[in-house]
Amino acid sequence: MVPAEGIPTVVAAAEIKNNDAAVEQPTLTEETAKKIVTQVKHYFGDANLNHDNYMRKVVGEKDGWVDFATLSRFNRLRQLMGILPAAADEANKKTDRFGKNSNKKHQQRPAPVPEAYVRLLATTVKDGVAETDEIEINEDATALKRKTEFVPSDAWFANTVHVKGLPYGVETSDLIDLLTEHFGKYGDVKLLRLRRNPKTKAFKGNFLVEFAASEDAEKTAKAEDLEYQGSKLEPALLPAYHDEKLAADEFIQPELRKPGGTYPSFEEWCTAHGKVPPALKGDGKKGAAAAQSKSTEIEQIPGVLVRFTGVLGDVEFPALKEAFAAVGPVKFVDFEKGSSEGIVRFREPVAAKVIEGNPDGIKIGDDVVLTLVEVDAEAEKAFYERANAATANTRQNNNNNKRQGGGGHRGGNRQHKRARH
Repeated sequence: MVPAEGIPTVVAAAEIKNNDAAVEQPTLTEETAKKIVTQVKHYFGDANLNHDNYMRKVVGEKDGWVDFATLSRFNRLRQLMGILPAAADEANKKTDRFGKNSNKKHQQRPAPVPEAYVRLLATTVKDGVAETDEIEINEDATALKRKTEFVPSDAWFANTVHVKGLPYGVETSDLIDLLTEHFGKYGDVKLLRLRRNPKTKAFKGNFLVEFAASEDAEKTAKAEDLEYQGSKLEPALLPAYHDEKLAADEFIQPELRKPGGTYPSFEEWCTAHGKVPPALKGDGKKGAAAAQSKSTEIEQIPGVLVRFTGVLGDVEFPALKEAFAAVGPVKFVDFEKGSSEGIVRFREPVAAKVIEGNPDGIKIGDDVVLTLVEVDAEAEKAFYERANAATANTRQNNNNNKRQGGGGHRGGNRQHKRARH
């Protein structure tokens, strides 16, 4: 079983404290202990180190030795050991109504990792690692390392299958384990990586399956009846998927890039395609203002709009947004109170999938059923004209308020609401 992928989320080293007095001696089930050993071996394995820059940095220090105190701060291991989130962890996760971190400026320190759990991790790994495994443990069981030096390999690219078709944003803690088991019938799976939205980190519904043998990857890519829990999957060899996106002049995300290839940064790609690149970190207000001044137009992305009809009575904007958020990543809802219809814009091109997946419409409460229909070219043009005009007006009003020293909107009842973020 291939464990959770990616750069480990860690707790600051200073947060490992000798506070055993406040912690009962932790124990693990046999099944959980096996998962922990598998996870630790995964961190040190070739497949993970080919992609995990953080772990490569860790094993490159101290002559390759990594202490268990460091490993205990990895988020996945904390989860497996049953270290419950403290109030600080929960506070750092709080988001506002737009899904943004509402506590970003005042991040609290994560929960400490008691030494009892560090010892538990060391004992569990020591007991579970065999002599034939790639890792070794020092005499006092405080650290471990690879037996051989890691040598990067490019073989993973040809052995990887890109798969799409799962619902956007729907993810369980054991999704990687379940998908790995599911694809194990096609061959030996070395690594499974979920693809995420670079900004929100939400699961995009696409993932990468790396097999030990290229023959297994080819067999999986040719499968026509591939599905998972009712969702039809679309597999493709990663080299072919990469070349298709390259031919379409699309931006190639880092996880899709061919080893040794040269690719523009996202900012460079945006500039080359006449788009406004996002303000870079560190630019502050000047960078954001410069980016904003270049364009006020909303990007027109095909396949993100769905028209809905059937709004009755006193249905409010929050109820509409909540209903659509259950079927896709909502960008904003264009709806005028009192109207029987409106348009929802999603963050990703999922309009066709949302319509096909809800042939009977979307229900709100006991009496309202929204009918979903495609947005034709004329309606799409009108939508973006309204949206761009509203955005320009809002920015102008905000600028006027700032010049007048105002701190917010005053007076007037809004005739309709839009959630743009």
